[in-house]
Amino acid sequence: MQQPVTTVIFDYGGVLSLPVDPDSIRTLAEWCGLPIERFAAEHMRERLAYDRADTGLEGYWARILGLAGSTTAPGLLERLNREDLRGWGRINQRVLAWSRRLRAAGFRTAVLSNMPQPLLDLMNADPGFAWLAEFEARVFSCKERLVKPEPGIYRVLLDRLGETAGSCMFLDDSERNVAGARGAGIRAFHFRSADEAAGPLAELGLPPL
Repeated sequence: MQQPVTTVIFDYGGVLSLPVDPDSIRTLAEWCGLPIERFAAEHMRERLAYDRADTGLEGYWARILGLAGSTTAPGLLERLNREDLRGWGRINQRVLAWSRRLRAAGFRTAVLSNMPQPLLDLMNADPGFAWLAEFEARVFSCKERLVKPEPGIYRVLLDRLGETAGSCMFLDDSERNVAGARGAGIRAFHFRSADEAAGPLAELGLPPL
């Protein structure tokens, strides 16, 4: 018999936030001087290294800008960083409200996210993201120098929580990250939409999403 779920772990991008805003991708592509299809590919090509803090703000964007023969002009890096956050900054209010119902019902909640340091710095300075402090544990890849789906980042979170893997449910919009969580013994659900997730999560005895 499986352990009852006592803790729900949320990814940020695509779960607590809505998928990236296409208008932001178009804006970033224009600023970088690249066709949108190529920019979209290059934007993700080195993203895990950026999330792990192997490369910083300038290194990440200078490579993309260089593909169009552009350089990091004064002020451009900050504009790119803020626009990048704007693209990922549309909060999924339904999921956020559900996290609050979970806590009110006695469940523990946590955040486990691949996140570059420059975006996390902006989020920490923005009152609009103050709700992150409501989550008991928050593990971000840039702080741990580990990224999902690497096994170590799941262990970091479990150690931080002091929980057994089997008592946790993880929601992530990436199948690879879901598989990584399952490899660590954590129950995990591939989150594509709140409507799709509502039924399976209710079957686990969780409050309605």
